[in-house]
Amino acid sequence: MPIKGISEQRRLPRLGKIHPGIKKKSARTGNEYPVGTNYFVCPTEVIVVYGQEPKRLDVIIPLEDEETWASQYYRQYSRTRGLVCKGDGVTCRRMVDAETGNIAGRDTQEVTWREGGPCPGKDCPDYKAKACQEVMNLQFMLPKVPGLGIWQIDTGSIHSIMNINNCATMIRAMCSRVSWIPLVLTLEPGEVINPEDGKKKTVHFMHLRYEGSAENLLRDSEKPRL
Repeated sequence: MPIKGISEQRRLPRLGKIHPGIKKKSARTGNEYPVGTNYFVCPTEVIVVYGQEPKRLDVIIPLEDEETWASQYYRQYSRTRGLVCKGDGVTCRRMVDAETGNIAGRDTQEVTWREGGPCPGKDCPDYKAKACQEVMNLQFMLPKVPGLGIWQIDTGSIHSIMNINNCATMIRAMCSRVSWIPLVLTLEPGEVINPEDGKKKTVHFMHLRYEGSAENLLRDSEKPRL
């Protein structure tokens, strides 16, 4: 018989994390902040296969459930408590101080999770204060790297999130699925407007690609997994 509360909880085994950038330390405050790179920052197992600064990775999406392989929400993290708020722009799940009802902080003695509260998205004071942001947890297999499990990349880039969603939608429209098709995850340059000075700047966004023709994509989607 299954164990209620345990047996139904299944997660894909995670082998490690890959990053679309590095962290630097502010000379003024001493705090760390993320800086995007034009290559994937990878652990040793991936570097052995793809080199020190890969810009493309051969990937396979392991299943169709986007909630698992491309989970995307507004997320707020605390240095001491990890994830403290997760919302979809309508409702949120929030860790609060059981006594005051405010979001849990370092000195909170007892916490509780408040379900179904309002999530105003970009209008949230925490979002405007840059304490909360859009985050996608992208999970995929690297078939050329040893190990049975998934690798994860977390991105707060709206452009990367939209690119991956759009690519997956196109592939699924053609093949009725996106899982177990040989794809490529890339970092490619693109221009955005810097909100601080209104000038264009080049940054790198993630894309989920199929590098062959549409005809080959249809053929690959019908082949056995090998």
